Amino acid sequence: MARRPRRSFARGPQPLADAIWKLVKTIVPDHMIRLVHVRAAWERLNMPWLRGRAYPLAVMRDEVIVVVEDSQYHHELMYSRDDLLHKLQQLAPEARLASLRFRLGVVPRPGPRPAALPAAASGPPPMASEPSQATSRALADVVDPELRQAIAGARVLLGRA
Repeated sequence: MARRPRRSFARGPQPLADAIWKLVKTIVPDHMIRLVHVRAAWERLNMPWLRGRAYPLAVMRDEVIVVVEDSQYHHELMYSRDDLLHKLQQLAPEARLASLRFRLGVVPRPGPRPAALPAAASGPPPMASEPSQATSRALADVVDPELRQAIAGARVLLGRA
């Protein structure tokens, strides 16, 4: 009976994300992973006029193939090719891109935009300039005179804001 080799745990615990990426890379082809990175970067380009008019279709070797809906946008993208490639390279360095190629075709309809998050409150609601009766009673229950004075001073400052 053959003995099973012993595992070495000398390296210590490894991040779970590393193990998951290792597994994903054994299942999903490299060009598809790179395409996902490019598409995520495409959404962050901050070019709203491109939405629904052009979209990354594939990654082949070091080139991204972008499908464009009509010749007018194709022509415009040809002029901004270098700028667009530079932005994609910055937003998705793991995609290892060297060039862009545009092709006329059907652009998939864009998904719904994520809803804007509600505006965060600018701070606590304003306090009345005079403390409520409950606050006054609670302040009177504080035995230590220095602590009572500090709480009263803080309450006055908060009432001004």
